[in-house]
Amino acid sequence: MRSRAVSEHWRVESRDLTVEDFFRDLPDTPFVFFYGEGRWLMLAEDPLTEADGVAFDFERRGSLPPILPDLFGHVTFEYGYGLDPALTVPRAVNDGLPERRFQLHRRLRLYDRHERKLYFAERHAERTLEPLRHRLGQGAFSATKLRDSDSAAAYEAKVARIREEIARGNVYQVNLTRQEEWRVTGDIAAFAQRLHHLNAAPYSALVADTKGSIVSSSPECFFRIENGWLRTRPIKGTAPRSADPSEDVRWREELKASPKNLSELAMIVDLLRNDLTRVCVIPSVRVNAFPLLESYANVHHLVADLAGTLPTGTSLDDVLTALFPGGSITGCPKLAAMALIQELEVWPRRIYTGALGWCRADFTQGEFAIPIRTAWVLGDRLRFGVGGGVVWDSNPREEYEETLHKGRSLVQCLS
Repeated sequence: MRSRAVSEHWRVESRDLTVEDFFRDLPDTPFVFFYGEGRWLMLAEDPLTEADGVAFDFERRGSLPPILPDLFGHVTFEYGYGLDPALTVPRAVNDGLPERRFQLHRRLRLYDRHERKLYFAERHAERTLEPLRHRLGQGAFSATKLRDSDSAAAYEAKVARIREEIARGNVYQVNLTRQEEWRVTGDIAAFAQRLHHLNAAPYSALVADTKGSIVSSSPECFFRIENGWLRTRPIKGTAPRSADPSEDVRWREELKASPKNLSELAMIVDLLRNDLTRVCVIPSVRVNAFPLLESYANVHHLVADLAGTLPTGTSLDDVLTALFPGGSITGCPKLAAMALIQELEVWPRRIYTGALGWCRADFTQGEFAIPIRTAWVLGDRLRFGVGGGVVWDSNPREEYEETLHKGRSLVQCLS
């Protein structure tokens, strides 16, 4: 592994900032902007070098923040097929979106919402990437729908097919996705702002690259690393929101009491508990909470919380090999579900249901989301995926309608 020296200087000042303040000051160079509902806003700009295959030797000076997000990046869903020899690797997609990318950036802004402090970092390191401009576009944003990967009837037929595989004992649950494609013009950042206002989420993000962009409003944590613990919070179980408060409460209570949704979540918790034991210290793996109910703009979700202790020296590759793709967006058994997904889904998922996040270079800190409620733009084409877990009790029509509920915020912002 190559070693690369990085000189890094931090300064801090007291500020009172909002997400909109960051949107008004986005750079012209490629950047990653994370503006979820948690403690930190993060903006990394001007990529210096790719991080894979490189060991960084940091010399840090100044007023360091309590977190050090050195590397920002993503992996696509299809990347997961190369992590197990039992799976068939899908044909490569040459659309400009790398299967895997982690980068070190020249400048970093971190805003601590709790302490109202803005940290600035300036880095100096050998540059291996050209200083280029991103392709977010300019002018008024507009979009026109072009096509769906699946009609309602086709999606329902695939749900029925999965139920047949469940009846044969080949799988117990499969997460089935459909996609929509839109033609877009204008400023993608305006679309991202519109989505944030309509559907603020824990893992909102805008990634602007030279080939395209990613806009995410995801509620789902893939994993978090902090104080030696690896934590994951799968989502499984969905009910629509209602403008009528009494009806909205009814939907919440029905979701919490639903045998189907609880069994879906239980199956994924069991899968993830096994995945965590592949990388965590045994017997540290535990279920902290099951089930939790979380509410967002258009849906209620059931969530679980699991964690385990990480051995010293664990790497990003170790965690990805053990956990990726997240069990909540594959199904179980995971390998059988992924094989069926590859057979049934018309378009590759790409960044949808992959992973998007940051980590410290020594991998002692980090946080990655599963990009759902997420669109990616390449040229003048925008795609997004929506899906859900199919089990034996699934009703094909209701499964299709659930995808409409999940995609409502994206469609409203595009329309």
